[in-house]
Amino acid sequence: MLKKLSAFFSKEYAILSVYVLASIGIALQHYRGGPDKYNNFVIFRSSVLHLLHHQNLHLEYPDEYFDLFLYHPSFCILFSPFAFLPVSVSIVLWAIACSLAVFYAIKCLPVSYKSKCFLWWFILVELTTSLHSQQTNPLIAALGLFTFTFLEKQKPKWAALFPILAFCIKGYGLIFAAMFIFYPKKGQYILYSLIWLLVLTILPFPITGTGHFVQVYQDWFDILLADHKNNFGFSVMGLFKVWNPNLTDADVTRIQLAGLLLLATTWTLNLIKNTFADESRRMLLLAYLFLWVILFNHASESPTYVIAVTGAALFYIVNRDFVKPWPTVLIVLVLFFSMLAPTDVYPPSWRNEFFKPYLIKVIPCLLVWAVVQFELLFIYEKQPALSSTQY
Repeated sequence: MLKKLSAFFSKEYAILSVYVLASIGIALQHYRGGPDKYNNFVIFRSSVLHLLHHQNLHLEYPDEYFDLFLYHPSFCILFSPFAFLPVSVSIVLWAIACSLAVFYAIKCLPVSYKSKCFLWWFILVELTTSLHSQQTNPLIAALGLFTFTFLEKQKPKWAALFPILAFCIKGYGLIFAAMFIFYPKKGQYILYSLIWLLVLTILPFPITGTGHFVQVYQDWFDILLADHKNNFGFSVMGLFKVWNPNLTDADVTRIQLAGLLLLATTWTLNLIKNTFADESRRMLLLAYLFLWVILFNHASESPTYVIAVTGAALFYIVNRDFVKPWPTVLIVLVLFFSMLAPTDVYPPSWRNEFFKPYLIKVIPCLLVWAVVQFELLFIYEKQPALSSTQY
């Protein structure tokens, strides 16, 4: 019986069905709770109307929603297909779109089917957490995976599109473009990146016209600067803030600069030593980016961890064939203390008095990042092939 169930839930159509049904269930749950339960979705819908009416996208509109719109102006255009349908329909379609993006990004990865099944099921828990917030984090994770896949296929024109798309949703999504340095056709990649950036940047122009176009981007730039103040997030900086309540904005900047220096050092050493010849090493570099961009992001929240957890899962499939048990230990810690921490698996008192105030969710992903950092700086042995297909 168990073998039959395992075989059934290893089938692609069964996993896809779970993704779609989970998306529908979560979307309807929040829709029934009223606008306060899908506030982020209201923000996205309203931003499209604000752009049409030449209003500042990034002001407070307390009569419509709480919080601020922090996204790129072009996101309004990308989201517009969901803005003019009835809320009950569009919120379901939005949740399904986010889930399908992750599902097909994993499906396209150049790894074995066994690894894809692991990724699909492992990430699902964190994906549902993100879907509850109606945010764009699953899309950012999917675009990072698509970047890797198309770089592996040596299709720089399309590989260049995905980090730019991610940037035009949330600025930090551009980080995945850093992978291009380990692949051939670098000139083509840079050229197409500039072309895609130009195309996506001018998306709002038909609506804004000449007069309002520059102002839209000035407003966006201003809100990005303001968003950095007094914000520590579910991040390395947030952990330091827990340990030292006197941490300042200047300290946040210093920690982020140290993280940036580590990233630059890691990329430079791997490039100089030419360690990226095998696919597993390149995927480990990708896992590093998925973890780094959340751990050193002052705006990280619990729902953004669908990105970091994806990095942890990539780390695991690269390392799980080694005899040492530490990859399994780390991934179990991620499951129980990062992914399940905000869920009803634990009593509310644990969640509200321990997991959340002490940012326990951050710690397992930080441990994985530290191990990946060590591997990329000090271990250069060839790792097991991820699949029989090499791009």
